[in-house]
Amino acid sequence: MLTPHQVGHPVKSPNGMSKVSLRLLHDNAEDFQTEVKVQSGKATLRSRINFGLNTEILWNEASTAFSLTGSSEGANGQYHSDIFVVEPNRLLHIPLTHLIEAAFGHPVKCGWPEVPNVAAIKWLDDSRILVAAEIIAHSNCDSFGTFKAFVVDIHGPRVNRTYDQLTVKRLYGADLGLELRNANDECIRHPEACFVSSNHPRARP
Repeated sequence: MLTPHQVGHPVKSPNGMSKVSLRLLHDNAEDFQTEVKVQSGKATLRSRINFGLNTEILWNEASTAFSLTGSSEGANGQYHSDIFVVEPNRLLHIPLTHLIEAAFGHPVKCGWPEVPNVAAIKWLDDSRILVAAEIIAHSNCDSFGTFKAFVVDIHGPRVNRTYDQLTVKRLYGADLGLELRNANDECIRHPEACFVSSNHPRARP
C-alpha cells in the first residue's frame, strides 16, 4: 500500500544477515492469518499476524527491526502496522495500530464509526518510525483518503510527534506511496470542500 517493498518472496535485511518470509496459513480468501518467519543466522524465528493481504515490509538500517503493514479485510483496508524486533531467540512483536488509532482519533464526521488505515512510511532512525493514519478512501467519512503521520518511538511504544498532511508531503514526499502522495490537499486547506453530503443533510425548514 504505502511502503516501498512488496513482500512476495523473502526480503533480506540491509546487512544481508537476516531475511523475512510470509506464508498465509489458510486457503480461505477472507482469512489473512499469516506466519512471519525470520531466518537470522542459524536461528529461525516465527510469529503471526492477521493482516496478511497486500503485506509490505520495511527494515530499519541497523537490521534489528522491521515493520509489517497489510490489510485484514480487503484491498481498501483496514490496514494495520506492527513492528518486529529481531532478538537472538525470539521476535519481539510491537503492535502499533491501536496506538496510532488512539492518536488519530475521529477528526471528521462519518456515516458510521470507522478507524483509519495505519501504515509505516519510513524509519527515521533505528528506533523511530514514521507511521500514517489515513481516513479510509470510501465515501463514509468527510475528507476520505486524507491522512496524518506520527513519529513513533518503538521503545514504549509512544508517539513523539504528529504531522499534518501538508507537512508530511513537504518533508517526506519522496517516501510516500502513490495513494498518500495523491491525497487531496484541498480537504486540509478547506475541509468543507470535502464533506460527504449524507453526513451533512440540510436542515428542513
